[in-house]
Amino acid sequence: MIQAAPLAVQGIFVAVLLAAVAIRRSAPLAAAVTGVGFVAALCTIPAAMHGAAIAGEQFDLSGATYGFWAVILSVGFLLSVMGSGYWRGAKNLPAEEFFILLLVATLGACVLAAAKDVLFLFLGLETMTLAMIGMIAYPRHRPEAAEAGIKYLILSAMSSAFLLFGFGLLELATGSLGLADVLAAPNTPMAVAGLAMVGVAAGFKLSVVPFHIWVPDVYAGAPAPSGAFLAVVPKLAVLAVILRATGLPGAALAPGALHVVSVVAALSMLAGNLLALQQQNVKRILGFSSIAHLGYLLVAILAAGEVGRVAVVFYAVTYALTMVAAFGVLAVLSNAGAARDAETIADLRGLFWSRPGLAAVMTLALLSLAGMPPAIGFIAKMYIFAAGVHQELWWLVGTMIASSVIGLFYYLSMILAMAQRQAPAPAAAGMQAGGRLVLGVVSLAVLVLGVAPEPLIALVKAMLG
Repeated sequence: MIQAAPLAVQGIFVAVLLAAVAIRRSAPLAAAVTGVGFVAALCTIPAAMHGAAIAGEQFDLSGATYGFWAVILSVGFLLSVMGSGYWRGAKNLPAEEFFILLLVATLGACVLAAAKDVLFLFLGLETMTLAMIGMIAYPRHRPEAAEAGIKYLILSAMSSAFLLFGFGLLELATGSLGLADVLAAPNTPMAVAGLAMVGVAAGFKLSVVPFHIWVPDVYAGAPAPSGAFLAVVPKLAVLAVILRATGLPGAALAPGALHVVSVVAALSMLAGNLLALQQQNVKRILGFSSIAHLGYLLVAILAAGEVGRVAVVFYAVTYALTMVAAFGVLAVLSNAGAARDAETIADLRGLFWSRPGLAAVMTLALLSLAGMPPAIGFIAKMYIFAAGVHQELWWLVGTMIASSVIGLFYYLSMILAMAQRQAPAPAAAGMQAGGRLVLGVVSLAVLVLGVAPEPLIALVKAMLG
Protein backbone atom coordinates (compact mmCIF):
# COMPACT_ATOMS: atom_id res chain seq x y z
CA MET A 1 0.00 0.00 0.00
CA ILE A 2 1.20 3.50 -0.83
CA GLN A 3 1.05 4.67 2.81
CA ALA A 4 4.00 2.39 3.66
CA ALA A 5 6.02 3.33 0.57
CA PRO A 6 8.97 4.85 2.51
CA LEU A 7 9.54 1.51 4.26
CA ALA A 8 9.22 -0.42 0.99
CA VAL A 9 11.65 1.88 -0.82
CA GLN A 10 14.26 1.48 1.91
CA GLY A 11 13.91 -2.30 1.77
CA ILE A 12 14.30 -2.26 -2.01
CA PHE A 13 17.44 -0.15 -1.83
CA VAL A 14 18.97 -2.43 0.79
CA ALA A 15 18.59 -5.28 -1.72
CA VAL A 16 19.90 -3.09 -4.57
CA LEU A 17 22.94 -2.07 -2.55
CA LEU A 18 23.71 -5.67 -1.58
CA ALA A 19 23.54 -6.66 -5.25
CA ALA A 20 25.68 -3.70 -6.33
CA VAL A 21 28.38 -4.52 -3.77
CA ALA A 22 28.33 -8.18 -4.81
CA ILE A 23 28.84 -7.22 -8.45
CA ARG A 24 31.42 -4.47 -7.97
CA ARG A 25 33.01 -3.23 -4.78
CA SER A 26 33.12 0.57 -4.85
CA ALA A 27 32.74 2.81 -1.82
CA PRO A 28 31.66 5.86 -3.89
CA LEU A 29 29.05 3.74 -5.64
CA ALA A 30 27.79 2.35 -2.34
CA ALA A 31 27.56 5.88 -0.91
CA ALA A 32 25.71 7.09 -4.01
CA VAL A 33 23.19 4.22 -3.92
CA THR A 34 22.62 4.84 -0.21
CA GLY A 35 22.06 8.55 -0.72
CA VAL A 36 19.68 7.94 -3.63
CA GLY A 37 17.80 5.42 -1.48
CA PHE A 38 17.26 7.97 1.27
CA VAL A 39 16.18 10.64 -1.20
CA ALA A 40 13.79 8.23 -2.92
CA ALA A 41 12.23 7.25 0.41
CA LEU A 42 11.88 10.93 1.34
CA CYS A 43 10.20 11.69 -1.98
CA THR A 44 7.53 9.05 -1.34
CA ILE A 45 6.43 10.65 1.94
CA PRO A 46 4.15 13.34 0.36
CA ALA A 47 2.41 10.69 -1.75
CA ALA A 48 2.10 8.41 1.27
CA MET A 49 0.57 11.20 3.34
CA HIS A 50 -1.89 12.04 0.58
CA GLY A 51 -3.99 8.99 1.47
CA ALA A 52 -6.04 8.77 4.62
CA ALA A 53 -4.07 8.26 7.83
CA ILE A 54 -4.03 4.65 8.90
CA ALA A 55 -3.81 3.50 12.49
CA GLY A 56 -3.90 -0.28 12.19
CA GLU A 57 -2.80 -2.91 14.65
CA GLN A 58 0.81 -3.08 13.41
CA PHE A 59 1.73 0.44 12.23
CA ASP A 60 0.56 3.96 12.92
CA LEU A 61 0.83 5.77 9.58
CA SER A 62 -0.21 9.21 10.75
CA GLY A 63 1.22 12.69 10.26
CA ALA A 64 3.41 12.35 13.35
CA THR A 65 4.96 9.13 12.05
CA TYR A 66 5.67 10.64 8.64
CA GLY A 67 7.26 13.64 10.32
CA PHE A 68 9.63 11.45 12.32
CA TRP A 69 10.38 9.42 9.20
CA ALA A 70 11.27 12.60 7.33
CA VAL A 71 13.74 13.65 10.03
CA ILE A 72 15.27 10.16 10.34
CA LEU A 73 15.68 9.80 6.58
CA SER A 74 17.13 13.30 6.27
CA VAL A 75 19.71 12.50 8.94
CA GLY A 76 20.49 9.23 7.16
CA PHE A 77 21.07 11.08 3.88
CA LEU A 78 23.33 13.67 5.49
CA LEU A 79 25.36 10.92 7.18
CA SER A 80 25.70 9.00 3.92
CA VAL A 81 27.18 12.11 2.33
CA MET A 82 29.37 12.74 5.36
CA GLY A 83 30.51 9.12 5.42
CA SER A 84 31.54 9.22 1.78
CA GLY A 85 34.30 11.72 2.54
CA TYR A 86 35.17 10.24 5.92
CA TRP A 87 35.79 6.68 4.70
CA ARG A 88 37.70 7.80 1.63
CA GLY A 89 40.85 8.08 3.73
CA ALA A 90 40.72 4.41 4.82
CA LYS A 91 42.82 2.73 2.13
CA ASN A 92 42.89 -0.73 3.75
CA LEU A 93 39.35 -0.73 5.10
CA PRO A 94 36.52 -1.49 2.64
CA ALA A 95 33.71 0.98 3.30
CA GLU A 96 30.87 -0.57 1.29
CA GLU A 97 29.42 -2.56 4.18
CA PHE A 98 29.18 0.60 6.31
CA PHE A 99 26.60 2.03 3.91
CA ILE A 100 24.66 -1.24 3.94
CA LEU A 101 24.57 -1.07 7.73
CA LEU A 102 23.50 2.58 7.58
CA LEU A 103 20.55 1.75 5.32
CA VAL A 104 19.51 -1.24 7.43
CA ALA A 105 19.77 0.70 10.70
CA THR A 106 17.67 3.54 9.30
CA LEU A 107 15.04 1.08 8.05
CA GLY A 108 14.89 -0.46 11.53
CA ALA A 109 14.52 2.98 13.10
CA CYS A 110 11.60 3.81 10.78
CA VAL A 111 9.87 0.52 11.62
CA LEU A 112 10.36 1.23 15.33
CA ALA A 113 9.04 4.79 15.00
CA ALA A 114 5.80 3.55 13.39
CA ALA A 115 5.22 0.36 15.40
CA LYS A 116 1.95 -0.09 17.26
CA ASP A 117 2.43 -3.80 17.84
CA VAL A 118 4.97 -5.19 20.29
CA LEU A 119 6.36 -7.67 17.77
CA PHE A 120 7.05 -5.01 15.12
CA LEU A 121 8.41 -2.67 17.79
CA PHE A 122 10.94 -5.31 18.83
CA LEU A 123 11.73 -6.21 15.20
CA GLY A 124 12.49 -2.58 14.34
CA LEU A 125 14.51 -2.09 17.51
CA GLU A 126 16.71 -5.13 16.95
CA THR A 127 17.21 -4.40 13.24
CA MET A 128 18.39 -0.91 14.11
CA THR A 129 20.53 -2.02 17.06
CA LEU A 130 22.37 -4.89 15.37
CA ALA A 131 23.27 -2.72 12.39
CA MET A 132 24.44 0.05 14.72
CA ILE A 133 26.80 -2.33 16.53
CA GLY A 134 28.52 -2.98 13.22
CA MET A 135 28.66 0.75 12.45
CA ILE A 136 30.24 1.53 15.82
CA ALA A 137 32.90 -1.19 15.60
CA TYR A 138 33.50 -0.75 11.85
CA PRO A 139 37.10 0.60 11.91
CA ARG A 140 38.56 -2.72 13.05
CA HIS A 141 42.10 -1.29 13.29
CA ARG A 142 41.02 0.85 16.26
CA PRO A 143 40.87 -1.03 19.59
CA GLU A 144 38.59 1.62 21.09
CA ALA A 145 36.05 1.07 18.28
CA ALA A 146 35.92 -2.66 19.00
CA GLU A 147 35.54 -1.88 22.70
CA ALA A 148 32.74 0.58 21.97
CA GLY A 149 30.95 -2.01 19.83
CA ILE A 150 31.15 -4.64 22.57
CA LYS A 151 29.93 -2.20 25.20
CA TYR A 152 27.00 -1.13 23.03
CA LEU A 153 26.20 -4.79 22.37
CA ILE A 154 26.02 -5.44 26.12
CA LEU A 155 23.88 -2.35 26.73
CA SER A 156 21.55 -3.33 23.89
CA ALA A 157 21.29 -6.89 25.16
CA MET A 158 20.30 -5.62 28.61
CA SER A 159 17.73 -3.27 27.07
CA SER A 160 16.26 -6.03 24.89
CA ALA A 161 16.09 -8.45 27.82
CA PHE A 162 14.16 -5.97 29.96
CA LEU A 163 11.89 -5.09 27.04
CA LEU A 164 11.03 -8.70 26.20
CA PHE A 165 10.48 -9.69 29.82
CA GLY A 166 8.35 -6.60 30.41
CA PHE A 167 6.19 -7.12 27.37
CA GLY A 168 5.88 -10.80 28.24
CA LEU A 169 4.45 -9.88 31.64
CA LEU A 170 2.13 -7.33 30.06
CA GLU A 171 0.91 -9.87 27.52
CA LEU A 172 0.11 -12.27 30.35
CA ALA A 173 -1.78 -9.50 32.13
CA THR A 174 -3.76 -8.34 29.08
CA GLY A 175 -3.77 -11.21 26.60
CA SER A 176 -2.70 -8.83 23.79
CA LEU A 177 0.45 -7.69 22.02
CA GLY A 178 -1.02 -4.37 20.88
CA LEU A 179 0.72 -1.33 22.33
CA ALA A 180 -2.58 0.31 23.28
CA ASP A 181 -3.76 -2.81 25.13
CA VAL A 182 -0.56 -3.44 27.09
CA LEU A 183 -0.36 0.22 28.18
CA ALA A 184 -3.95 0.02 29.40
CA ALA A 185 -3.16 -3.06 31.48
CA PRO A 186 -5.05 -3.42 34.77
CA ASN A 187 -3.26 -2.25 37.91
CA THR A 188 -1.97 -5.66 38.98
CA PRO A 189 1.49 -6.55 40.32
CA MET A 190 2.32 -8.38 37.07
CA ALA A 191 1.31 -5.42 34.90
CA VAL A 192 3.16 -2.91 37.10
CA ALA A 193 6.31 -5.06 36.95
CA GLY A 194 5.95 -5.31 33.17
CA LEU A 195 5.58 -1.56 32.73
CA ALA A 196 8.57 -0.96 35.00
CA MET A 197 10.73 -3.28 32.90
CA VAL A 198 9.63 -1.59 29.68
CA GLY A 199 10.53 1.74 31.29
CA VAL A 200 14.01 0.44 32.14
CA ALA A 201 14.47 -0.68 28.52
CA ALA A 202 13.44 2.79 27.30
CA GLY A 203 15.89 4.31 29.78
CA PHE A 204 18.74 2.30 28.28
CA LYS A 205 17.83 3.39 24.74
CA LEU A 206 17.46 7.04 25.74
CA SER A 207 20.69 6.86 27.78
CA VAL A 208 19.30 8.63 30.85
CA VAL A 209 20.52 8.27 34.43
CA PRO A 210 20.99 5.66 35.88
CA PHE A 211 21.11 3.74 32.59
CA HIS A 212 23.90 5.85 31.06
CA ILE A 213 26.77 3.49 31.92
CA TRP A 214 29.32 3.21 29.07
CA VAL A 215 27.39 5.66 26.87
CA PRO A 216 30.27 8.21 26.76
CA ASP A 217 32.70 5.34 26.08
CA VAL A 218 30.61 4.28 23.08
CA TYR A 219 30.52 7.85 21.74
CA ALA A 220 34.30 8.18 22.17
CA GLY A 221 35.11 4.89 20.44
CA ALA A 222 32.67 5.15 17.54
CA PRO A 223 33.81 6.74 14.25
CA ALA A 224 32.36 10.23 13.77
CA PRO A 225 29.53 9.33 11.31
CA SER A 226 28.45 6.41 13.52
CA GLY A 227 28.57 8.67 16.58
CA ALA A 228 26.26 11.13 14.87
CA PHE A 229 23.82 8.33 14.01
CA LEU A 230 23.96 6.96 17.56
CA ALA A 231 23.36 10.41 19.03
CA VAL A 232 20.31 11.16 16.89
CA VAL A 233 18.41 8.36 15.17
CA PRO A 234 17.71 5.90 18.05
CA LYS A 235 16.55 8.81 20.20
CA LEU A 236 14.16 10.01 17.50
CA ALA A 237 12.68 6.53 17.01
CA VAL A 238 12.16 5.91 20.72
CA LEU A 239 10.69 9.40 21.23
CA ALA A 240 8.21 8.69 18.41
CA VAL A 241 7.04 5.58 20.27
CA ILE A 242 6.84 7.43 23.59
CA LEU A 243 4.84 10.31 22.11
CA ARG A 244 2.40 7.91 20.50
CA ALA A 245 2.15 5.78 23.65
CA THR A 246 1.48 8.74 25.95
CA GLY A 247 -1.45 9.73 23.71
CA LEU A 248 -3.15 6.32 23.94
CA PRO A 249 -6.12 5.65 26.25
CA GLY A 250 -5.03 4.25 29.57
CA ALA A 251 -1.43 5.36 29.13
CA ALA A 252 -1.42 7.88 32.00
CA LEU A 253 1.28 7.12 34.56
CA ALA A 254 0.50 6.71 38.24
CA PRO A 255 1.69 9.53 40.54
CA GLY A 256 4.48 7.32 41.86
CA ALA A 257 5.79 6.64 38.37
CA LEU A 258 5.64 10.35 37.53
CA HIS A 259 7.84 11.08 40.55
CA VAL A 260 10.34 8.44 39.43
CA VAL A 261 10.53 9.89 35.89
CA SER A 262 10.91 13.39 37.37
CA VAL A 263 13.88 12.27 39.48
CA VAL A 264 15.44 10.54 36.45
CA ALA A 265 15.04 13.76 34.44
CA ALA A 266 16.66 15.90 37.16
CA LEU A 267 19.56 13.48 37.69
CA SER A 268 20.15 13.21 33.94
CA MET A 269 20.34 16.99 33.55
CA LEU A 270 22.71 17.45 36.46
CA ALA A 271 24.90 14.35 36.02
CA GLY A 272 25.28 14.82 32.27
CA ASN A 273 26.49 18.40 32.59
CA LEU A 274 28.62 17.90 35.71
CA LEU A 275 30.43 14.86 34.30
CA ALA A 276 31.04 16.64 30.99
CA LEU A 277 32.99 19.35 32.86
CA GLN A 278 35.77 16.86 33.60
CA GLN A 279 36.32 15.69 30.01
CA GLN A 280 38.92 16.62 27.40
CA ASN A 281 37.54 14.36 24.67
CA VAL A 282 34.95 16.15 22.53
CA LYS A 283 33.05 12.96 21.73
CA ARG A 284 32.79 12.09 25.42
CA ILE A 285 31.61 15.64 26.11
CA LEU A 286 28.90 15.23 23.47
CA GLY A 287 28.01 11.87 25.01
CA PHE A 288 27.54 13.32 28.48
CA SER A 289 25.77 16.30 26.92
CA SER A 290 23.30 13.93 25.26
CA ILE A 291 22.38 12.56 28.69
CA ALA A 292 21.55 16.07 29.86
CA HIS A 293 19.55 16.84 26.73
CA LEU A 294 17.44 13.72 27.17
CA GLY A 295 16.75 14.96 30.69
CA TYR A 296 15.45 18.20 29.17
CA LEU A 297 13.23 16.18 26.83
CA LEU A 298 11.81 14.22 29.76
CA VAL A 299 10.66 17.55 31.24
CA ALA A 300 8.66 18.23 28.07
CA ILE A 301 7.26 14.68 28.08
CA LEU A 302 6.16 15.12 31.70
CA ALA A 303 4.55 18.43 30.83
CA ALA A 304 2.33 16.56 28.32
CA GLY A 305 -0.50 18.45 26.62
CA GLU A 306 -0.17 20.21 23.27
CA VAL A 307 2.62 22.51 24.41
CA GLY A 308 4.63 19.61 25.81
CA ARG A 309 4.24 17.46 22.71
CA VAL A 310 5.24 20.30 20.39
CA ALA A 311 8.22 21.03 22.65
CA VAL A 312 9.37 17.39 22.45
CA VAL A 313 9.29 17.24 18.65
CA PHE A 314 10.75 20.72 18.17
CA TYR A 315 13.60 19.98 20.58
CA ALA A 316 14.24 16.58 18.95
CA VAL A 317 14.58 18.18 15.50
CA THR A 318 16.83 20.88 16.93
CA TYR A 319 19.00 18.32 18.69
CA ALA A 320 19.28 16.24 15.50
CA LEU A 321 20.48 19.21 13.42
CA THR A 322 22.93 20.33 16.06
CA MET A 323 24.53 16.94 16.71
CA VAL A 324 24.94 16.29 12.98
CA ALA A 325 26.73 19.64 12.72
CA ALA A 326 29.03 18.93 15.67
CA PHE A 327 29.94 15.41 14.57
CA GLY A 328 30.20 16.63 10.99
CA VAL A 329 33.03 18.98 11.94
CA LEU A 330 34.83 16.12 13.71
CA ALA A 331 34.33 13.90 10.65
CA VAL A 332 35.77 16.53 8.29
CA LEU A 333 38.80 16.97 10.56
CA SER A 334 39.31 13.19 10.78
CA ASN A 335 40.54 10.37 8.61
CA ALA A 336 39.04 6.89 8.90
CA GLY A 337 42.44 5.36 8.19
CA ALA A 338 44.09 7.13 11.14
CA ALA A 339 44.56 5.61 14.58
CA ARG A 340 41.86 7.91 15.98
CA ASP A 341 39.56 10.76 15.00
CA ALA A 342 40.24 14.42 15.70
CA GLU A 343 38.30 14.24 18.92
CA THR A 344 40.08 16.06 21.73
CA ILE A 345 39.86 19.70 22.71
CA ALA A 346 43.55 19.94 21.81
CA ASP A 347 42.66 18.94 18.24
CA LEU A 348 40.32 21.93 18.04
CA ARG A 349 42.86 24.51 19.27
CA GLY A 350 43.56 27.23 16.75
CA LEU A 351 40.72 26.16 14.46
CA PHE A 352 39.45 29.74 14.09
CA TRP A 353 42.79 30.69 12.56
CA SER A 354 43.45 27.61 10.43
CA ARG A 355 39.93 26.71 9.24
CA PRO A 356 37.52 29.50 10.18
CA GLY A 357 34.56 27.96 8.35
CA LEU A 358 34.72 24.76 10.38
CA ALA A 359 35.23 26.77 13.57
CA ALA A 360 32.13 28.84 12.78
CA VAL A 361 30.01 25.72 12.26
CA MET A 362 31.26 24.11 15.48
CA THR A 363 30.68 27.35 17.40
CA LEU A 364 27.12 27.56 16.11
CA ALA A 365 26.52 23.93 17.08
CA LEU A 366 27.93 24.46 20.58
CA LEU A 367 25.85 27.62 21.08
CA SER A 368 22.76 25.67 20.01
CA LEU A 369 23.52 22.86 22.47
CA ALA A 370 24.07 25.47 25.18
CA GLY A 371 20.75 27.13 24.36
CA MET A 372 22.25 30.46 23.36
CA PRO A 373 20.90 32.80 20.65
CA PRO A 374 20.91 33.12 17.69
CA ALA A 375 21.06 29.33 17.32
CA ILE A 376 17.87 27.28 17.23
CA GLY A 377 18.75 25.59 20.51
CA PHE A 378 17.73 28.77 22.35
CA ILE A 379 14.18 28.60 20.98
CA ALA A 380 13.96 24.85 21.67
CA LYS A 381 15.03 25.24 25.27
CA MET A 382 12.63 28.15 25.78
CA TYR A 383 9.83 25.94 24.47
CA ILE A 384 10.61 23.31 27.11
CA PHE A 385 10.76 26.03 29.78
CA ALA A 386 7.32 27.19 28.66
CA ALA A 387 5.95 23.64 28.76
CA GLY A 388 7.34 23.10 32.26
CA VAL A 389 6.01 26.41 33.56
CA HIS A 390 2.62 25.74 31.96
CA GLN A 391 2.31 22.55 34.02
CA GLU A 392 3.93 24.14 37.10
CA LEU A 393 6.89 21.74 37.15
CA TRP A 394 8.83 24.35 39.08
CA TRP A 395 11.59 22.24 40.58
CA LEU A 396 12.33 20.58 37.24
CA VAL A 397 12.43 23.95 35.49
CA GLY A 398 14.79 25.22 38.19
CA THR A 399 17.02 22.16 37.76
CA MET A 400 17.02 22.72 34.01
CA ILE A 401 18.15 26.32 34.43
CA ALA A 402 20.92 25.36 36.87
CA SER A 403 22.19 22.51 34.70
CA SER A 404 22.11 24.72 31.59
CA VAL A 405 24.35 27.23 33.36
CA ILE A 406 26.77 24.41 34.21
CA GLY A 407 26.76 23.32 30.58
CA LEU A 408 27.86 26.77 29.45
CA PHE A 409 31.30 26.20 31.00
CA TYR A 410 32.34 23.25 28.85
CA TYR A 411 30.68 24.54 25.68
CA LEU A 412 32.46 27.88 26.04
CA SER A 413 35.75 26.15 26.88
CA MET A 414 35.69 24.43 23.48
CA ILE A 415 34.92 27.74 21.74
CA LEU A 416 37.81 29.41 23.58
CA ALA A 417 40.14 26.56 22.59
CA MET A 418 39.28 27.11 18.93
CA ALA A 419 40.08 30.82 19.34
CA GLN A 420 43.58 30.31 20.79
CA ARG A 421 45.95 31.84 18.25
CA GLN A 422 49.27 30.22 19.21
CA ALA A 423 48.14 26.59 19.41
CA PRO A 424 49.09 24.18 16.60
CA ALA A 425 46.56 23.78 13.83
CA PRO A 426 44.84 20.41 13.51
CA ALA A 427 46.28 18.07 10.91
CA ALA A 428 43.52 17.50 8.40
CA ALA A 429 43.03 17.02 4.70
CA GLY A 430 41.08 19.42 2.53
CA MET A 431 37.35 19.38 3.03
CA GLN A 432 35.44 17.14 0.64
CA ALA A 433 32.47 18.51 -1.29
CA GLY A 434 30.18 16.18 0.68
CA GLY A 435 31.43 17.58 3.96
CA ARG A 436 30.82 21.13 2.75
CA LEU A 437 27.28 20.17 1.72
CA VAL A 438 26.40 18.58 5.07
CA LEU A 439 27.89 21.34 7.18
CA GLY A 440 26.42 24.07 5.00
CA VAL A 441 22.90 22.63 5.14
CA VAL A 442 22.79 21.93 8.87
CA SER A 443 24.53 25.15 9.96
CA LEU A 444 22.21 27.22 7.77
CA ALA A 445 19.20 25.42 9.25
CA VAL A 446 20.46 25.93 12.82
CA LEU A 447 20.97 29.66 12.21
CA VAL A 448 17.92 30.48 10.08
CA LEU A 449 15.48 28.52 12.23
CA GLY A 450 17.01 30.11 15.32
CA VAL A 451 16.14 33.55 13.93
CA ALA A 452 12.79 32.59 12.37
CA PRO A 453 11.46 29.39 14.01
CA GLU A 454 7.81 29.97 13.10
CA PRO A 455 7.78 27.74 9.96
CA LEU A 456 9.22 24.80 11.89
CA ILE A 457 6.83 25.31 14.81
CA ALA A 458 3.88 25.44 12.42
CA LEU A 459 5.10 22.29 10.68
CA VAL A 460 5.47 20.44 13.99
CA LYS A 461 1.97 21.45 15.07
CA ALA A 462 0.54 20.29 11.75
CA MET A 463 2.47 17.02 12.06
CA LEU A 464 1.03 16.33 15.50
CA GLY A 465 -2.45 17.09 14.19
